[in-house]
Amino acid sequence: MSNSQRIRGLLIAIAAMLIIAAPLRAADTDGITVIGNGEAKSRPTQVEISGLVAGDAELAADAIVKYRDAKKHAVDALNNLKLPSLSIESEGFTVNQAIDQNMQMQMMRGMNPGANAKAKVQVAEKLKLVLKGLDKIENEKLMDTLLKVLDTAKDNGLVVGPGLPQNYYQMQIAMQQGQGQSMITFKLPDPKDLRDAAYKDAMDNAKLRAQRLADLSGVKLGKILSIREGVVGASPNVNISYDPYGNQMRAQAEGSDLTSQMFTEIPMKVALTVQFEIAK
Repeated sequence: MSNSQRIRGLLIAIAAMLIIAAPLRAADTDGITVIGNGEAKSRPTQVEISGLVAGDAELAADAIVKYRDAKKHAVDALNNLKLPSLSIESEGFTVNQAIDQNMQMQMMRGMNPGANAKAKVQVAEKLKLVLKGLDKIENEKLMDTLLKVLDTAKDNGLVVGPGLPQNYYQMQIAMQQGQGQSMITFKLPDPKDLRDAAYKDAMDNAKLRAQRLADLSGVKLGKILSIREGVVGASPNVNISYDPYGNQMRAQAEGSDLTSQMFTEIPMKVALTVQFEIAK
């Protein structure tokens, strides 16, 4: 077979594919396609307080002893509050070179701390204080409880919130980020029911919009042909850890939490792109 014959055959095959694909593309555009927005809100059910307990010394063995004594002192004081809804969780420990307060202030200002400063070893552990059952506590009582936990933690050696950097590693992170993490985070763990309510609201909204367009067009709305989902967003002070694009991301999202820096209702917002058939 000559080159011209092969090219002619290839062109014929491409033309045939385009002829077959044309009605399929036309069919994809048939019907009425709308975006339905849905939202559901719920109060957070737990609060998390970040903290750090540390011990430093010129010798690593002495640093470990100081760290263990400091942790026991802080944990015992928190347990003595007798709050059944309060738990203390470890998020891991680090061993770094410690710096004193004068050194860290000089470094934050871009000054050289000097060569005479003695290097120390620091053993530090990041702790997370978790208070559950917020939806069962009145606002005033919740505020009093949070302040009591914070004061107890700080008065007994626990560095609560971002605080000042305690070692060179934390110093570098603080300088890169410009600021530390929030002291308190309100959370709604695994909001499956809230997500389902938002989806239902989005579907009702899509049906309402499609029916309005059908009435204006003088046609009859038919069955649903396709549905696509996507997150719309959230209010500025709310972080929605939910991304439903793709099956793998959806599976991960089933265990995602909703968080906020404020004790207020946290919204779950979703959007559904729904295509309806035009009934004949």
